[in-house]
Amino acid sequence: MLKGTVRLIFQPAEEGGAGASHMIKDGVLDGVEAIFGMHVDYQVPTGSIESHPGPTQAAVCFFEAKIEGKAGEAAKPHLNVDPLVAASFAILSMQQLISREDDPLHSQVCHHLRLFAIFLSFSAFVYPQVVEGQAAVHQCKAFTNMLEEDFPFYPAVVNDAGLHDHVQQVGALLLGRDKVKTGKKIMAGEDFAFYQQLVPGIIFATGMKNERAGSVYPAHSPHFFIDEDVLPIGAALHTAIAELYLNQRSS
Repeated sequence: MLKGTVRLIFQPAEEGGAGASHMIKDGVLDGVEAIFGMHVDYQVPTGSIESHPGPTQAAVCFFEAKIEGKAGEAAKPHLNVDPLVAASFAILSMQQLISREDDPLHSQVCHHLRLFAIFLSFSAFVYPQVVEGQAAVHQCKAFTNMLEEDFPFYPAVVNDAGLHDHVQQVGALLLGRDKVKTGKKIMAGEDFAFYQQLVPGIIFATGMKNERAGSVYPAHSPHFFIDEDVLPIGAALHTAIAELYLNQRSS
């Protein structure tokens, strides 16, 4: 008999829609004191799990920048203001922030450019200010838009250390100590982070790598194929994690 209440939730609109934030508004965390999540991993063998304490997955920020210069004749470049130069320096400056200004242990990645950028980071975002500053230095004007309405900001996943220990303990009991590893940080966003801003939580990897089943491709690959043997393992893990958490809590 469970010594408490367990609430099961799905993960709607996780990819870009910040589904967890809407679930929170609808009361999904009301009365909740801890939350556990699980994600399949094609690089971890079926029957194994990996979890990582502390910052584990990146925060995600989208923004768009427009840089305006001053048009003129090609024959009189000294009377013009070239926005391409400002944009080029802005790009270089953002890269220098990553490689020279920030702690090298703070992982950051910049994707795409229109100037349209997606930033993945474990620390604060300052890149729009860099674009605006470089535009001003080169006598241009910059307009930045954080695109929050279409692409909500995702906070970083920060796994609770105590819940990490709990997952590792339960995993060892259920699967064997050799099947439980400490995972790595990954530069991908995850809307589970919204839950962790309000209650202690952990999301961990459940292995599904099985070459015989063809389960060797990442989740966003057109060749993705799940090893269905992971389904009862995942169900058993969720059950045992919840049951033992409630038992330890009550004692």
